[in-house]
Amino acid sequence: MEKTAPVERMGYSTQDRLRQLAQQQGLEGSLYSDAKGDPLDRARRRAALGGCRPPPRQRNLEAILHKALLQANADLVVDELDGDWFYHFSRLSENTGNPRMQGLWATILLRELEQPGSFSRRTLEVLEKLSLKETQLFAKVVNMALTVGQEYRLVIGLYKRHALGGGHTRLLPMGQFGLPYSALATLMELGLLQSSELVSADLRQIPLQFSMGGHRGQLLGNRRRVHLTYYRFSVIGDELARLVATEPDSKFETELKRLAEGELTLSWQ
Repeated sequence: MEKTAPVERMGYSTQDRLRQLAQQQGLEGSLYSDAKGDPLDRARRRAALGGCRPPPRQRNLEAILHKALLQANADLVVDELDGDWFYHFSRLSENTGNPRMQGLWATILLRELEQPGSFSRRTLEVLEKLSLKETQLFAKVVNMALTVGQEYRLVIGLYKRHALGGGHTRLLPMGQFGLPYSALATLMELGLLQSSELVSADLRQIPLQFSMGGHRGQLLGNRRRVHLTYYRFSVIGDELARLVATEPDSKFETELKRLAEGELTLSWQ
């Protein structure tokens, strides 16, 4: 039986591209254990390349590149990263010294390599302003949100419309989950959550197909004129939400089921 010749990989992998980028930008210090010189030396060399940075910023960028390399797929072939995008990225991320926030920046860099256009410059500008506490607050909202198609919705209540006009709303106890309105207002000010409260379609006529915490579900109205009220994530919020590793929030799911009792049928697939 003849042996099949190994398939030769055409092009550069994600890891290759990251190494090239680090070397071209003078940021390879943390990628190799035998890297010569200290951050000041590398910062000076980077200055000669037209990207002068003090040593702390040099170390921050090197750490981000290193974290991205650790996550990178050695077999995935990718194109070269857009130079203008990386310039913007590096200028906004270089002040990030917190390891967890550096991890977010590394994931963004990796995703942009794999899928160019995943993150706009405006999204990078918003992330640069986020504190760790605000990032954790946003992650909590992401874990409670329903994903409908490509958009994220934070359900806050159920609205019953009366046949003769008007209606009433039953609200979820958002404060119990550490999300009082002041917390939601913070996310709105940051540009991650839209400020307008929205109402879904009639769930009897158009059942809501969604995913939450890694599994899929459906909400079907038991009668007509039953709707969900929710806040929609902004475009920037949608982009950043995809960075969050979602975990099922069992307490919120219990409250959602309680909200639906008698009005909606909640089923999981």
